Amino acid sequence: MITDKTPIRREAILVMDSRNALRAVRNHSVNGSWSRLYKVDKHYLDLSLKVEGTEPLLIGKLVTPTQSSGQARLMTCDGGVLQEVELSASGMFRLPVPATGVYHLEMSLGEQHFVVRSVDVY
Repeated sequence: MITDKTPIRREAILVMDSRNALRAVRNHSVNGSWSRLYKVDKHYLDLSLKVEGTEPLLIGKLVTPTQSSGQARLMTCDGGVLQEVELSASGMFRLPVPATGVYHLEMSLGEQHFVVRSVDVY
């Protein structure tokens, strides 16, 4: 019997989007910036878009029940990898965004993979 070892990519579920929250809950100091919270199984991803100078930057923190190493990849909608970084020991990462547009963010934790679709940067 041949088994397929292709990793399964699970879709992240949007739990909260700051663009729909009250200003008292999340601060919108920079035009175009946002914060979102995603969930996949027992993992949470707190993802924010900030502008530093003139460059957009995705800042994330992956909260998991167990400590594990991993990677974050910013991808084009057709699957091309634009940026790839290792998660810090605390699960944090920073990804510079090359231009405005819509991207995918893929996270890998060992054998677990999940994707956040439609990360919009405007």
